[in-house]
Amino acid sequence: MAAQVEALTSATGLISLLDENERELQFYGLTQLNAVTDRFWAEISDAISRIEILYEDETFPHRQLAALVASKIYFHLGEFDDALGFAMGAGELFDLTDTSSYVQTVVNHAIDTYIARRASEASDIDPRLEAVVERMFARCFKSKDYAQVIGIAIETRRLDVLEQALVSGDTQSLLSYVQHECVDLIRSISVQEQVQELLFKVHMQFDTPDYEAVCLCLSKLNHPKKTAEILEMLVKDQNEDKILSAYQIAFDLDANATQEFTKAVVAEFEAASAAGDGASTPATQIASILRGDETLKLHLEFLFRNNKTDMNILNRTCKLLDSRQSLAHNATTFSNAFMHAGTTVDTFLRNNLEWLARASSWSKFSATAALGVIHRGQVKHGFHLLQPYLPVDNTSASPFSEGGAFFALGLIHACHGTEKVVTYLQDALVSYQGQNAEILQHGACLGLGAAGMGSGNEDIATAMMNVLFTDSAVSGEAASLGLGLVMMGSCHEATLKGVLDYAKETKHEKIIRMLSVGMGLIMFGRKQQADSMIALLIEEEDPLLRLGAVHVITMAYCGTGDNGAIRKLLHLAVSDVKDDVRRAAVTGLGFILLRSPEQVPRMVELLSESFNPHVRVGAALALGIACAGSGSKPAIAILEPMLKDSVDFVVEGASIALAFILIQQNETYEPKVAEVRKRFATIIETKNSEGVSKFGAAIAQGIIDAGGRNVTIGLTTNDGQLNAPACAGMLVFTQFWYWFPLAHFLSLS
Repeated sequence: MAAQVEALTSATGLISLLDENERELQFYGLTQLNAVTDRFWAEISDAISRIEILYEDETFPHRQLAALVASKIYFHLGEFDDALGFAMGAGELFDLTDTSSYVQTVVNHAIDTYIARRASEASDIDPRLEAVVERMFARCFKSKDYAQVIGIAIETRRLDVLEQALVSGDTQSLLSYVQHECVDLIRSISVQEQVQELLFKVHMQFDTPDYEAVCLCLSKLNHPKKTAEILEMLVKDQNEDKILSAYQIAFDLDANATQEFTKAVVAEFEAASAAGDGASTPATQIASILRGDETLKLHLEFLFRNNKTDMNILNRTCKLLDSRQSLAHNATTFSNAFMHAGTTVDTFLRNNLEWLARASSWSKFSATAALGVIHRGQVKHGFHLLQPYLPVDNTSASPFSEGGAFFALGLIHACHGTEKVVTYLQDALVSYQGQNAEILQHGACLGLGAAGMGSGNEDIATAMMNVLFTDSAVSGEAASLGLGLVMMGSCHEATLKGVLDYAKETKHEKIIRMLSVGMGLIMFGRKQQADSMIALLIEEEDPLLRLGAVHVITMAYCGTGDNGAIRKLLHLAVSDVKDDVRRAAVTGLGFILLRSPEQVPRMVELLSESFNPHVRVGAALALGIACAGSGSKPAIAILEPMLKDSVDFVVEGASIALAFILIQQNETYEPKVAEVRKRFATIIETKNSEGVSKFGAAIAQGIIDAGGRNVTIGLTTNDGQLNAPACAGMLVFTQFWYWFPLAHFLSLS
């Protein structure tokens, strides 16, 4: 029989059997056609109507076979909906264990269709479609392919199947897989929360649950009370292993949770235990860890003790750049700040008081704010360090220096704003009036944004809104950004509505531009919840509001690798009429793909050769952000030629991006490091180099040696979670394009 089928040169004879009256002949014809469909599908497709008639004839005993043949024909014709419809009609004859491209394609289409129907919460899902998916689940369970079951179950929102998969295999490893590899990729926040609740439920079924994983779930679900109860239970037993576990949980929460959540946990924990009575106990230690005190102390000690900054580089850069120019002075300021970030070493400033005295206006603001980067984490001595620069008795003598000091105070307490600091900076917003008030308010708003980042403090938000509504370009710009930082990730409807309405009313471009960044920060990590706002902003005529759409996409889908978000950004990158929008859209690709940096060089390679220099610099920054600290060779290969670009700001962007990639790399691991360092020095030394190119090279020197050559850029935490303050800091850093003092926010990354 097989030999006869192989010998066929045409299916005409087999097709003619379908017109016979004898059911057996029709059955024989269908059987033979089923065997030769792959070879003669084009010929058989002319008779598809006759096959469909047999399928629709309820008296025909072999309807399922007719459906299978019709399905294969439609598959070859590229009509996958029809192919799936007939495959469902084929019942058990549609063999899911078959590895042919036909079966794989139709099954994939079935799953995609089922996912779409489940996502739209449709109530009329075809039972036959559900049967195909159920058979797919059964096949995976039989082969113990639990990872595939988990993926399909999450996509199709089948939490019952997800729970069955978790308890069927190695539950602990599967729970870890879902938490670290799957949850962050779920677009719907509500489904994400349901999955987290299921993970919590499965964890608690063990006799001795993994409390570290349990508390991670609770932090994602925003349950501070339950988290505090677990910590209190671990401490109360006086068991050394449990106390150590509680310490680890506290460190994890400090690294991964928002400031709002950790403060709520501390309040609940201190109320339930004796952590607030001042005695040194495990409970007080845990409260201290949650407040960030222990982590900051360890970081400060390490960075100070291991500071390996090469002062010769900094001194030479300072000597070569003309400090009388604001651009050059700022470049040296930022280079010094980054090189000594967190080390508390301000020797360069003390040894170059004459250089420092040349700073004027906003250069003086940046130079004072740099103290906040250098002394970041010195929360116990923050006020004392900045006392010479802060206003006395609410009287302003040097507004630029004092405004910078307010900003520095916020940077020192970044993400760990104590009540004293927050109250002091809030008072500063209303204490100063007159012509210099907006400069002081500018610094206070930036400081409040840094110190109160992610706290969701509505009192601070209201104070910022009041400053914003004064419609001052200088103070309103900082208030817009500070508001976004404080309400980061909250998706606060009233704030978003107020911000969007005001962005349409005000005439100040600086305010609208920072409001667009603020909206992005407020929607951080909100994924699908941001889609309606994105759709609204992307249609706006005002390019600055379309820029807001870019920032919302970038932050809402940060680290997800979402295809829809990438498509939108690429579309804007090549079609928008405004260069600012195009540049931001390309840069945003780096944020979205930061968990899969190997994809970025391939994606932006063509964009890096664009005729538009703004697109080229966006591609450079995208590479730097996504591949930060990786020493990626493909990324370096794209960026190196850009150091010789004819446009100065492209050279600037390429220098900064290369510093991002080569931070914490040495000549042994990556031989290009020495070459790149030399290139930075050459750009600074060359007299006819553009000022902007020199600015980029100087900043790059600071970044590549950041923190005394002891720190790297980490947009994710050690256990793979998104580092929200770092992502926010990096986004705000990219705004130095418009306003230099914002470069200091890189210290958060």
